[in-house]
Amino acid sequence: MPSKFHHFALEVSDADRSAEFYCSLLGFERGDEFNFPDRGRKIIFVRLGDVAIELLGDAETEPLVHQPKMVGWKHLCLQTEDVDGEVERLRAAGVKITTEPFDTGIGSRIAFFEDPDGIPLEFWSDLPG
Repeated sequence: MPSKFHHFALEVSDADRSAEFYCSLLGFERGDEFNFPDRGRKIIFVRLGDVAIELLGDAETEPLVHQPKMVGWKHLCLQTEDVDGEVERLRAAGVKITTEPFDTGIGSRIAFFEDPDGIPLEFWSDLPG
C-alpha cells in the first residue's frame, strides 16, 4: 500500500514562469530542476508543506480547454486564513480571479483563480463554528 502522497504533475507551457508564479505569489518553495533540451522539456518541482507539484514545461503544449463535467481532476485547493485578502493580493498582481469569494454550504469560504496557463486553483478557509 502507498505510504504517503508524493507529488502530482502539471503540464505547463513555461516551467520557469509557472515556478515563479507558484513561489512568489503562493508561497511554494522551488526544488529540484531537470532539463531535457533534446526533448524540449524542463521540469521544476515546487513544494508547499508536504505537497509537491512537478511542473512539466513544454513550449509545444496545447492550451487548456475547460470542460466542467469532464472526468478527472478539477482544481488544486490551497488553504489560507484570509480568502478575501489573498484574492485582493492576487488581483493586484494581475492574476485572473474566476470566482469571487463566497461562503459555501459546507463550512468554508472559497474563491477560484487561474495560474499563468489557466489551470484552476482555489483558496479555502474554514468558517468559525
